[in-house]
Amino acid sequence: MKNISLDDFGPIISTKESGSKILGLITESLKTNPKVSVDLGNIRSMATFCAKQIFGKLYVTLGAEKFFENIEIVNASDDLKSIIKIGIQSAIQESVSG
Repeated sequence: MKNISLDDFGPIISTKESGSKILGLITESLKTNPKVSVDLGNIRSMATFCAKQIFGKLYVTLGAEKFFENIEIVNASDDLKSIIKIGIQSAIQESVSG
C-alpha cells in the first residue's frame, strides 16, 4: 500500500492547484499500487470543491466498489469526512445530470 501524506498541502486545502496536485499524486500512485492510503492527519479543513475535485473525481472514475477497495482515508476528522462525502455526492450528481 502506498501512503500519501497531505501535510505539505495543509492545514487547509482550498485551491484548485492543490486539488489538482493531490488528485495527480493519488492517480499516479494507483497505477503502480493496488491500494493508496491518504493521510489527512494535519489537515484541519478542505474546501468542498477540492473534496469534489479529488475524492469525487476518484469515486466517479473508479466506481463505488473500487473506490472503497483502493482508497483508504486515514486520520481525517469527522468534519473532513463530512466534507469529503459532500464532495463525492456533488460529483455523483454532476456526472448523472451530465
